[in-house]
Amino acid sequence: MKKTPKVVLLLYVLLGYVFAQFSWWAYLIYDLNREIFNANERLISIGGEAMSEAPSGLQNKLWMILGEGSVFLSLLLIGAFFIRKSIIRQQRLALQERNFILATTHEFNSPIASIKLNLQTLSKREMDADQRFQMLDGALSSAHRLELLVSNLLLASRLDGGNLEIFYEELDLKEHLSSISKRFDSLAEKSHNRLIIDCQEGLVLSADKSAFETIISNLIENALKYAPGTDVSIRAQKQKSSLVLDVLDAGPGIPKLERERVTKKFYRMGNEETRSQKGSGLGLYLVQSLVELHGAQLSIQDNSPKGTIFSLKFN
Repeated sequence: MKKTPKVVLLLYVLLGYVFAQFSWWAYLIYDLNREIFNANERLISIGGEAMSEAPSGLQNKLWMILGEGSVFLSLLLIGAFFIRKSIIRQQRLALQERNFILATTHEFNSPIASIKLNLQTLSKREMDADQRFQMLDGALSSAHRLELLVSNLLLASRLDGGNLEIFYEELDLKEHLSSISKRFDSLAEKSHNRLIIDCQEGLVLSADKSAFETIISNLIENALKYAPGTDVSIRAQKQKSSLVLDVLDAGPGIPKLERERVTKKFYRMGNEETRSQKGSGLGLYLVQSLVELHGAQLSIQDNSPKGTIFSLKFN
């Protein structure tokens, strides 16, 4: 059964209160006027003059009405503030959803078109072994990109549902980092990047293997996408009782005001229709969520002389 949104419930309660308060207020004003009229009638009937001022009892009642009116007005303004805030949030979510649909449409179409082109070329042209290898490698690279996108969508859905479990195992860091980075060799070549693994032998991390691969894959893809033509380094080192893993790039960097926002679901800097780099807006959200599930911390820092460092600290 679909639950009624909280903002709608708040609106119903507020409207009900407004109706009840207006009715009660109207009755009090009517009753006060009736008492003043009756008091004046009694004075006139005994030969006196009409009251120029209301007696203290009527004045107290008037103050009571004004006090209730002030409370009513305050509650009305508070309710209007929260409703406005909710409407703005809903508008922001609607814009993010629209951007997400635009982005994922492109993200699906691009690798599918690449796979189709490579396979059509293979089926219609005679090629030597090197050319066939290049075509197959391009198709596999696009298939991996498509697989990562679908995996991110399913993983985001599981995270939202709260049914993602973490299974810890001992991972050889250098081996796993090398294995993950090889999947991006073709993409790195196209974007003229060089992937560098800086990890000493023997470093072991206790983590969920699938989640760890998702974290590193999304950080590498993000670096290749926004820092083309540069070195992308993956560095792991022991610091006291913690293990720190950094992904460094030499791209344009992320403004400080945007660093907390880029890990929000569907959030992407800029306008979706004019942005040159596409994406689903899920990558860094998944990184942040999976890092937190491991009890670790993610921080975003400036690289020197330019670029960004995504730093993961596992305790």
